Amino acid sequence: MKLFVDTAAWLALNDKNDQYHKEAMAKSLEIKAKKIELITSEYILDESITLIRYRVSHQAAVIFGDSLFKSRIVKIVDITEGDRLKAWEIFKKYDGKELSFTDCTSFVLIKNLKLQKAFTFDKHFEQIGVTIF
Repeated sequence: MKLFVDTAAWLALNDKNDQYHKEAMAKSLEIKAKKIELITSEYILDESITLIRYRVSHQAAVIFGDSLFKSRIVKIVDITEGDRLKAWEIFKKYDGKELSFTDCTSFVLIKNLKLQKAFTFDKHFEQIGVTIF
């Protein structure tokens, strides 16, 4: 099984003060036990490192970044120009949903990679038909 990992999950795992920290830690144990392959994007990586830097610390952001760059279970997928343009069309279309552009790039990747589930606490993923893990 493959699982897309969103910023909300990475932040919850790295910020002990995050409201979802305990739940995220429990889910990470399940992921390890089931040997689930994790997929994230360069946009999510950027957003996550930045948020961890400001909400936790620079050191925590460096540790997180190093762990992802060296990981054998997390695949970081780059956003192509075509993906960006598709994401931009989604972003323009959904004024009322409060989607970030990064969310839209994630939705494009999830569709491209035919993924069914996302590790996130962001309810926008459910709105596009992705099951939240």
